[in-house]
Order: sequence, then C-alpha cells, then structure tokens
Amino acid sequence: MKSSYLLILLVAGIAVLAAGCTGTDSGGTTTTVPTTGAPSTGAATVATTGVETGEPAVTGTAAATGTLETLPSYLALSIQVNRHPINRDIEVLFNGGPGQGSARSMEVTMIRSDGTTETRPLELSQGSTVTFRGSPGTDTVSVKASFTNGRTYRFFEQAVK
Repeated sequence: MKSSYLLILLVAGIAVLAAGCTGTDSGGTTTTVPTTGAPSTGAATVATTGVETGEPAVTGTAAATGTLETLPSYLALSIQVNRHPINRDIEVLFNGGPGQGSARSMEVTMIRSDGTTETRPLELSQGSTVTFRGSPGTDTVSVKASFTNGRTYRFFEQAVK
C-alpha cells in the first residue's frame, strides 16, 4: 500500500517538472535582435533629441541621423522589442550586456509609419523598459547609447509590424 502512494507521488512530481508551465503568456510578439554586427534595415531614418526628463519628445517628421554602427564586443548591449497584438503598444526592453557598465545613457527613438518620431531615455538597469504607442502601420525602433569613452553609437534598428 505504501509503495503505491509513493509511486503516485513520484509520477505526479515528474509530471509537474515535465510540464514546465510556471510562467504566463503575455500574448505579445517577441523579437530579439543581436546588437553586434547588426545591419541597417534600409531607408528608415531617425530624428533624435536630448531628453533627460522621461517625458516623450515628439518632433514632426523623421530626419536622417546617420547609419548603424557595430558596437565593439566589450561594449555590446542587448535590446528586445515587443509589440502588443491588440493595442499596438511597442515595448523596448534592455537586457544588459558586456557594455552595460561602460554605458552612460541610452535613448530610444520610435518612428511611426506616418513619419512622426518620439524619443525617450531608457534606463541602464537590466530589465528596464520604455513603451510607445504604436501605429497601425510598420513602425521603426532605433536605439543609441553613449559610453564613458566619449563615443555615442546608434547600434540598433528594427522595423516592427
């Protein structure tokens, strides 16, 4: 009798471990893009402003600010972009990276499909996010970072449908 209870508990424990369903599904679309060696995605251009207050800066139509640059491996940073499938909000997540300790600031610019831009700062803490209101069309997210060596790199760009 004892062995049958033990067997049932063992099978139930294995089933729980095998399921691995401990989290919840956010229902969003997740895209992770490596930031070292990332090629430019084409004609999308960016207008940026120096925003330090956390308030969004909206600046009319987009203007070119240069090309994407490859971060040196010791300065690599990881960015993830998620778009909510219903309300079209775009969340930009900072996942850290080897360059996190050398970064002074990061700035995220979103270019909506109508050409308007919005720029917000992104905190340098791993797991920090910034959320933008997306448009019905294809929006573009661009990230630039300033480092303690005095350089600023525009290192990430992704079109989000």
